[in-house]
Amino acid sequence: MLMVVPALVFASALQAQPAAAPPAMPVEPAIPATPVDPVASQSQAGAGPVTQDASSKGEAAVPLPPSLPDNPALQKDGHLKLGVGIRGRVDVRFNDAGSSGQRRTSTHLSFDTVILKLDYDSSTFFGAAEYRFYGGNFIYSRKNGYEGIPGEINFPAYAYIGAKLSASDKVTVGLQPVPFDDRYWGSSWYNSMGFVYGLEEVYDVGISYAHTGDKVSVAAGLFPTTGPAVMGQSRDSARYSVNIVRGDSYLPDTSSNAERNIVAGRIQYAVASSDRGKLTLTGSAWLSDVHNFDTNREGSRRAYALGLTDETTPLRKKLLVARQVINPANAGRSDLIAVGDYDSSYNIAAKSTMVFGELSHPIETGRFPLKVNLYGSYARVFKDAAGFADTQRFNLGAFWTDKATGRIRVWTEALVGRNDPYVGAGQFISGGAQGGDNRWKASALVMAGYYF
Repeated sequence: MLMVVPALVFASALQAQPAAAPPAMPVEPAIPATPVDPVASQSQAGAGPVTQDASSKGEAAVPLPPSLPDNPALQKDGHLKLGVGIRGRVDVRFNDAGSSGQRRTSTHLSFDTVILKLDYDSSTFFGAAEYRFYGGNFIYSRKNGYEGIPGEINFPAYAYIGAKLSASDKVTVGLQPVPFDDRYWGSSWYNSMGFVYGLEEVYDVGISYAHTGDKVSVAAGLFPTTGPAVMGQSRDSARYSVNIVRGDSYLPDTSSNAERNIVAGRIQYAVASSDRGKLTLTGSAWLSDVHNFDTNREGSRRAYALGLTDETTPLRKKLLVARQVINPANAGRSDLIAVGDYDSSYNIAAKSTMVFGELSHPIETGRFPLKVNLYGSYARVFKDAAGFADTQRFNLGAFWTDKATGRIRVWTEALVGRNDPYVGAGQFISGGAQGGDNRWKASALVMAGYYF
């Protein structure tokens, strides 16, 4: 029943519209290989020949060309697609901790998630929704307070509808991507440190407008509220996107906040182009209110980013610098704030500057049935508060898909992090804020999925 009821909720989400998990909770983007883009290309409905009515005009009817059938079939405008994804995972954590705190390497083979997807596209309207079911693996285990049943943690990733005003302009309403730089900053299954700090691949509820041009593209939106927290054990973190939340009781100096009235936008300029792609400069801004439930006062969030993406050669390059300043009206300390996703919450530094860079390159595999894209990235978060240790991450990985159908998708990644909430034991709660133990930790992941 846990799987059936959320599925019914998911089916209606398109019409309306992401208990504490253990340390090193991984995060997950939507499928990088086939992201759902609201600006889908418009399909043109076919038009049949037109004849005059002889009885009304008193003239002979114009005959159909002999090459056309007497009753041509009408071309249907609009395509609805349903999809299902099932994923499993292998985790190797080289710096895990045993029950008594001793260092050890742990290996886990487990179920990951079931993904339900709905996509619609026509010449005038479009829409998409995705719902996810978790549970029944080592992360959501009985020793951590869960029943160990697949589906006991579930939430939407996105659910929106929109209208195409022209070939270049669209309006979107619902739980949708916030336009702050690219939707996915990099190629990793984990996304980048931008996801950890609530700036990358965020889906919130609101309305947005986008214009796509040859040289200049713009997108902006107003989002009165964040995505919903649905089913889990945490106080406010059973959601896909990393949002500012009401922190769980296990957090030191926990805060209780919600983000409101988000205004975000980006402008992209194509500096150069080739037959492969563009060299694009992107500037982004994010302004919002942060309401505190303990003090009933309003704080604020201000974030800005400048990114450069080069897709003009087979070697794709991405550089980005982002500055985030959160002024929470907390009852206690204001140099950190609770954020959450995937049914767990953790602290991040309220003020920081992030740098991120990635290189990726497809590999020619000849007759081998899988195609491969290699990528490597580095990110560092410099925190303003005195005594807060910087957070760093190196990521080296490969994304594999079958050439025949693209339904088999596999991510293999090796991560090395320092004060990274998702790499190594003892870093999750405070690694993104004061820091963990300030030591380098390592882990490896194989994420394999089949998509119907």
